[in-house]
Amino acid sequence: MPLSLVLAVVLWLLFNAEASGIRQIARADEQHVIQLAVQLIEAELDRVRGDALYLAEQSSLQQWLETGDPAAQARLGEDLLTFTRHRGLYDQARFLDEVGRERVRVDWNGGIPRTTPPEQLQDKADRYYVRRTLALDKGGIYVSPFDLNIEHARIERPLKPMIRFGTPVFDQTGKPRGLIMLNYLGRRLLDRLRKVTTSSGNHPWLLNADGYWLLGPTPRQEWGFMYPDRRSLSFASEYAEIWSAMQGGRVQDQLTHDDGIFSYRRLEPETLPLGLNAERWYLVSRLPRAVVAGELAGRSHNYLLVFLILTLLLALVGGVIVRKDLQRRLAVAGISDSEARFRGLLDSAPDAIVIIDRAGQINLINNQAEKWFGYSRDELIGQPVEQLIPERFRGRHTVYRQDYSEKPVVRPMGAGVELFGRRKNGTEFPVEISLSPLKSAGGLLVTGIIRDITSRKRAEEAQHLIEARYRELVNNLPVGVYRSSGDESGCFLEVNQAMLEMFEAEFPDELMNCALGDLFCDRARQRAFSDRLHRQGRVNGEEHHMKTLRGKNFYAAITAVKKQDFTGRIYFDGVIEDISERKESDLQIQQLNEVLRARTTALESTNRELEAFSYSVSHDLRAPLRAIDGFSSTLLSDYAGSLDERAQDRLKRVRAAAQRMAALIDDLLKLSRVSRTELKQELVDLTRLASKVLEELHQAEPQRRVRLTVQPDLYVQGDVRLLRVVMDNLLGNAWKFTGQRAEALIEVGGSAGEDGACVFHVRDNGAGFDMAYVDKLFGAFQRLHDSGEFPGTGIGLATVQRIIHKHGGRIWAEGNVGEGATFYFTIDRTRSAT
Repeated sequence: MPLSLVLAVVLWLLFNAEASGIRQIARADEQHVIQLAVQLIEAELDRVRGDALYLAEQSSLQQWLETGDPAAQARLGEDLLTFTRHRGLYDQARFLDEVGRERVRVDWNGGIPRTTPPEQLQDKADRYYVRRTLALDKGGIYVSPFDLNIEHARIERPLKPMIRFGTPVFDQTGKPRGLIMLNYLGRRLLDRLRKVTTSSGNHPWLLNADGYWLLGPTPRQEWGFMYPDRRSLSFASEYAEIWSAMQGGRVQDQLTHDDGIFSYRRLEPETLPLGLNAERWYLVSRLPRAVVAGELAGRSHNYLLVFLILTLLLALVGGVIVRKDLQRRLAVAGISDSEARFRGLLDSAPDAIVIIDRAGQINLINNQAEKWFGYSRDELIGQPVEQLIPERFRGRHTVYRQDYSEKPVVRPMGAGVELFGRRKNGTEFPVEISLSPLKSAGGLLVTGIIRDITSRKRAEEAQHLIEARYRELVNNLPVGVYRSSGDESGCFLEVNQAMLEMFEAEFPDELMNCALGDLFCDRARQRAFSDRLHRQGRVNGEEHHMKTLRGKNFYAAITAVKKQDFTGRIYFDGVIEDISERKESDLQIQQLNEVLRARTTALESTNRELEAFSYSVSHDLRAPLRAIDGFSSTLLSDYAGSLDERAQDRLKRVRAAAQRMAALIDDLLKLSRVSRTELKQELVDLTRLASKVLEELHQAEPQRRVRLTVQPDLYVQGDVRLLRVVMDNLLGNAWKFTGQRAEALIEVGGSAGEDGACVFHVRDNGAGFDMAYVDKLFGAFQRLHDSGEFPGTGIGLATVQRIIHKHGGRIWAEGNVGEGATFYFTIDRTRSAT
């Protein structure tokens, strides 16, 4: 019994030790998986953030914002298309202006990127992510919640997880001009997280700030907040106690629950390579209690069996020792398997990973580090990390590494400094390095995530080349382009070749050593120009009298704008154009205008004299005509019985001639008034005007049967009084010349002409005319019909033509004898509402 008791105590102690080891291994495995998932997320989001900031500073975008050139906009679209095709990370890449209107958009389209046509671009001003991005400062990043893409108010199928990354865009003056928005395909991140598995075969879960699964145990439990019928499917509701502890506890911890061991890491916005506007995420790994309990149950069964066997057969103690040794080896094999999985995850990372200790010795590297640096693992393990650094930086790096060991935090290495890695063959390549400390039982370990940025550097070099071409373009411009300082000296900072030629400078330094103010002939106007430019920030085309370095005077037009660089330093960009020839032309034009004004004054005086003469003549002519008509009427009424029929006929003819003469005088006066009347422009309803004239004609002869057609909504810009005269004459003629028709037709309408202007017409089916005499229609006193058949003075159409010409239009006619006539006319600045 004592030996059995001792044996039981020993086995119990061994079982507890082994159980503790199994739990520790399982917990460590869960923590390793969480840490690796965190590094994977940080690396992925950092890449997207870098892409957004790069696109916001892209040269084609800045050039378009500066010039508004459609060609620059086209180059921006091509650059975004190339970027989206090669990256393969984004469902959409867009540039929206400062009011939220899409100006350039590239869609992924299932792996075939294309640029969206301008007519399909949309207004996104009401979208929350647009408003929040535009509110950020330069360099800020907006990150939308991680959710599913919605098209036409429905969740898109197949599911398309999406994160929108936005950053504001500023032009060279610091003015906000819009934003870059990248729709990151979140499926890539989730698929990579699914590959990160624990010893139990489960992958970590990703939760949003409300406790819903973004990546969960089953597809049914994921994206519960997107589906009304799944709102109850969330980690926060299913594991309420754990969720509460995760929110109020440490950033990273392990919690024990009835359902198992929960390892989590709270991803705060400030710990990610984004901004404070991003939402909080949680990485959770659950080790079911049944997994640990199952393994411990098997071990306890073994211990119980051993205890029974040893109790019965103490002689087989040696066999028990062998069995324990075998079990220990199985435990070691389990640890090795866990390390192998960790190694596999490390080697699957897209960036090079190097883990060093406090002394700077390399403890671990992944496959990407071997590939980029050209070393094998055996060649680097145990070597100082300075072996991967160019020789010129190694001395300083040792000091920096020691300083970091004293205050280890998660941060990028060498912020603002160009970093380089050194390959085994001695060549160098540009890199970015992120440092992350990890406290282990063996001491401080530092994980360095290294990214090869050779492609980015090449893109920057290409941008510098574009800037050089832009500078060459400026130097080839025929106008002077300059940049001057904003201080009191006002000296030139940059000038193009045209500036040298304009101011007769032999060398750039000759012009750079003087100030813009020294080139003004009038110092008072120069000071006023400078004050206005400082106060308003811009001047456009101001004309000044200037002088060259050799003393030659000339006239120049100056356009300048006030700008500020990132340090707050004020400077001015401007364009100077030599306008001496134009000023000379303006002087000649001014002299011609003076002559023209003198002639106009003389002409106005002549017109006033002619007007007085016309009224005098009309009065002198009307008096005898009234006498002739009056006395003839008296003779016919008082002496009708004394006069035979022949005498009465002669008197009637005398009266008719006198009345025609009076009408002729009235028409001539109307014709002369048209030439002198000043137009009063207004919007005239030609439909209403024509209808009113036709109504008056019908009231005068109600017995006539005439079919009248007036097209609705005919509008014209002109003088309503003169246009009434046009309608009176044209419609009066149509009414008169259809008088012999049993079924008369008069039509008023309009249609678009060849030049886009509205062509109006008045058409009838009356007597018509011979087209051989069409040139006589609009002449004064020209008649194509006998006055006995159709009365009139022959002045009406001449008056109409003069009114139409006064309105800047033209009039013409078409007709056939016995088939009617159509008069067409146009009015300048017409606008039709038909």
